[in-house]
Amino acid sequence: MTTVKLDSHIPERDADTVTEQLYIQSQQATVRTLQVLLRRNRAQLEPIHYNPPIFLSHSLSIAPSNADVAPQDITDYLEKLVRAAQQTAESHYYGSFVAGRTSESDEFADVGVWLGEGDYQRGHEKEILDKLGLIAWADAEIDQMDGLYDEMLKVELEGPEASVIGELLDSLEDCHRFFARRRDSYFACFLVGRSKAGWCGLVSIGVAS
Repeated sequence: MTTVKLDSHIPERDADTVTEQLYIQSQQATVRTLQVLLRRNRAQLEPIHYNPPIFLSHSLSIAPSNADVAPQDITDYLEKLVRAAQQTAESHYYGSFVAGRTSESDEFADVGVWLGEGDYQRGHEKEILDKLGLIAWADAEIDQMDGLYDEMLKVELEGPEASVIGELLDSLEDCHRFFARRRDSYFACFLVGRSKAGWCGLVSIGVAS
């Protein structure tokens, strides 16, 4: 499994360079998500002990740099979850499944998240941002969302015919979705839940004017 430590210079590099660096094939929307997640505003200085997340190229996921290695069944699960999220978003003309219609942009894709063991249930959103080393979002305002996905997806995901993304999310406990909003036009969108091995889920970027 290839892992790459993300660094503070990724937002400054062009997408093609980052795509090659992270061993991503034809996924520039994924690269743009990573770039905005790591992009700090000019007033934010890089802390002395800055630990940005690592990137798991096989599953198109991020994980804390100091977390236990994700088990193989988790990386396989995240690979399926990311693929299902992206396919569901594309079929409904979204950029991101997690952001849904809330976002005014379709240029960002869903990325997997591995957190491991910890207290990451609803009400612990700041701990998730901190665990992942996303210092760019340290002062963000947290909006807890009522549902795990857009209302218009309910018929498909909760109907009699099970969907792939619905079945994958059903395997997680204590699922919750939240948005982290900064003062610029970007907001980070998270959907996390607890598997038997630890907490995992999805993250993407939304845009609001």
